[in-house]
Amino acid sequence: MSNERLNITRTFIGLLMVVISSGCEKEITVEVPDSEARLVIEGRIESDGVNNIPPIVTLTKTTGYFSSTSFSELANLQVHNAEISVTVDNATYPLEELCTANIDPILLPLVADFLGVPEEELAAYNYCVYTVPLADIVSGNFLSGEVGKTYHLTVVSEGATYTAKTKIPSLNRLNSLWYEEAQADTFGYAWANMSDPDTVGNAYRWFAKRLSRNAAGEQKDATFLAPAGSAFEDKFINGITFDFAYDRGHRPGEHAEDDPAELPHFFKKSDTIVVKFCTIDISVYRFLRIYEIEVNSAGSPFASPSTIPTNIEGGGLGLWAGYGATYDTIFGVD
Repeated sequence: MSNERLNITRTFIGLLMVVISSGCEKEITVEVPDSEARLVIEGRIESDGVNNIPPIVTLTKTTGYFSSTSFSELANLQVHNAEISVTVDNATYPLEELCTANIDPILLPLVADFLGVPEEELAAYNYCVYTVPLADIVSGNFLSGEVGKTYHLTVVSEGATYTAKTKIPSLNRLNSLWYEEAQADTFGYAWANMSDPDTVGNAYRWFAKRLSRNAAGEQKDATFLAPAGSAFEDKFINGITFDFAYDRGHRPGEHAEDDPAELPHFFKKSDTIVVKFCTIDISVYRFLRIYEIEVNSAGSPFASPSTIPTNIEGGGLGLWAGYGATYDTIFGVD
């Protein structure tokens, strides 16, 4: 199956409710019981083999099942004053709560990328994250991700202790990357060729960002975006070399285009596209697979009740993820 094209496309799995009336109508009331709010831990530590990238962790509370999950709402659900540490190689490193009102400019792009929020929008909220102490950032001596290492996370909040572990797998660079038209001689997808190692249990995630500018002179994508189905494993591709494609990702709830020259989910042949291709461990993949289904169907992935798996021990929800990141660029052609 060498060089076989496996087109990994968007998956939309929704919840379809059908009510059939026959001769009479009956009012049906469905009650969703309130549940106790639970802690949601979302954290990431990554390595690209070159830069020192610190871990970032956010803490929020679960929302009601039908509640909004906009960024402004999440900002109001933050959990503060927790004790968080990361342990690697038998050494423990405390994390510090830093908010955008006093965060170091060096960290702001990393936090914006982690949250998937433009820096300007992030600055409008005093959003807080837990990361390495500011003094360590200034000195240049701080905890950062390394390929092949396992990182243990400990969170103590409101009298409860939560733990998780993740590994940053070996990097797997794409063999090649290109744009291919799919519609109207203008719009298309980002294609890549990759080789999966001959060992079962590898998993990956795809992000992309357009560096091209719109008619207003603004960069089209402020952060890296993951399309639906961005995470995949090697169950059916183990040990082979193949081509695959992805469409353009969008921020949750923002699939409409303000620019009539754009089409949702499509790249343009004039777009310069940076692809961030990540190796992830299998537990991270399992979380992301169900998470993306929930986001694309219900729109509230951390509502209660939730069916999303988690690698958080102690009763919390969420994900502590290690990423091995590589980057490549497709240069647009006018």
